[in-house]
Amino acid sequence: MSSPIITEYSISADYPISEPIRIAHVSDLHERRADDILELLRQSAPDMIVVTGDTFERYDNRPQYDFEHRPVKRLIVSTIHYTNHLLTCFVPDDKKPHTKYAKDFLHEAVKIAPVYLSFGNHEQKLRDEDYRFLIREGITLLDNCDTCVNIKGLRMQIGGMSSWEYEDFLADFKAKKGFKLLLCHHPERFEPFIMDSDIDLTLSGHTHGGQFRIGNRGRGFFVPGQGLFGCLAHGCFYGGRLIVSSGCSNTVVCPRVCNPRELVLVTLTKGD
Repeated sequence: MSSPIITEYSISADYPISEPIRIAHVSDLHERRADDILELLRQSAPDMIVVTGDTFERYDNRPQYDFEHRPVKRLIVSTIHYTNHLLTCFVPDDKKPHTKYAKDFLHEAVKIAPVYLSFGNHEQKLRDEDYRFLIREGITLLDNCDTCVNIKGLRMQIGGMSSWEYEDFLADFKAKKGFKLLLCHHPERFEPFIMDSDIDLTLSGHTHGGQFRIGNRGRGFFVPGQGLFGCLAHGCFYGGRLIVSSGCSNTVVCPRVCNPRELVLVTLTKGD
């Protein structure tokens, strides 16, 4: 597995920020080893760490189809899923996902900076032991809820939007005052549900960068939730209001092409 990179973005905000605020954005660990991501976090010394879903593997492990999936898309999804499932049988045990790796990562991450965690579509069936672990480690779980923090003079509302039944939460979160940071695993939900609000910054994952990209700025080949060559696979969009991570792990046996695993760092600065 190739080494991860750090991708940095700078966002200016019209709020009283006394000095730059560094936010580390982690997404899509999928219970893989993440020692190299932890090392990058230690080197980066962020003020906070946000984790935007699919940290754990707690879901029905069968290919999921959206209503809009046409036969060709359904064939692609099924082919990727079952081919990966077959090839995984030949992967050494220490390279396969394991809950221990997710917990080890979070246990160490919270020593670096406060951790705010939301869920993704792979966390539909969290266990009681998972919730107890998060509480014990002092990790702030944001599952269709939000919290208010004051950091370097900025009053920030941090909300976590679930993959399911998020409508009531989102309506309430939009009405909050102050700088609003939303953790939303699914970037395809930004335009229909978030764009017309005054939410300042949304951080997303889910796409894995599209797995294959032609050139570092190219569109991903297959983007979950967006289909073939989806436009929100990776990067900064809508004038800096949406940032999509390519993810911190590789979840299929085939390699990522022109699409390295990444840790995203967002620096908030005071606007003019």
